[in-house]
Amino acid sequence: MYINQPNPIYFFVPYYFPYQFNSSALQEIPKTELYSESEKDQTILSKDEYHTNASGIVRGKGQLWTQKEINNLISYYKKYKGNWKQIIQHLKGRNISQCSQKYRKLQDQEKRTKKKWTSSEDQILIEAYEEFGKQWIKISERLPGRTSKQVRDRYVNQIDPSITHDEWQQEEDKIILEEYNKGGARWAVIAKLLKNRSENQVKNRFYYTLLKKYQGEQHPYLKVQQ
Repeated sequence: MYINQPNPIYFFVPYYFPYQFNSSALQEIPKTELYSESEKDQTILSKDEYHTNASGIVRGKGQLWTQKEINNLISYYKKYKGNWKQIIQHLKGRNISQCSQKYRKLQDQEKRTKKKWTSSEDQILIEAYEEFGKQWIKISERLPGRTSKQVRDRYVNQIDPSITHDEWQQEEDKIILEEYNKGGARWAVIAKLLKNRSENQVKNRFYYTLLKKYQGEQHPYLKVQQ
């Protein structure tokens, strides 16, 4: 008689071979040197070397600007048209970062004080506009202390030769009121319907004259809060 035997099951038992670990074989892996000795010397700076300009002259951290330095900064910025590499050659002990930050602060200060425009500035602005057109940033580089927005507003609203400063006519007032009632304060659009008037002139005419004259209202920015 034949008896069907079940499938055999095999077990694998790992055999352990004794091995003595040699601790002396473990050696420290040397770190790869990424820089030469001369390069490492260049990266280690002393406290006195942190603030030097292109000429290598040391400047103390946070040292105040003198009025002479400020005057030189403005004049050389104008002379070299914002080329900081050339400017710092005349400002010993200052670097490009210090000079550019100081110049921006001077611009912000001028903007806050809103210094009146001089006739010489207007002349420079007119000549620069003839050369660059409406590139206000380039024009502002000719006028230290003036931003591109100030330059644009001064030319467009004040000294543009095409603008007339004659007395306002009744017909002009009528057009301003009608267009304002149609589309609101679209001063640039309304200015195009008038002959040689800027958008700023139109806006001021409406708020300071027409609003009070025809509607008995005061300019909203001039009203005193109760």
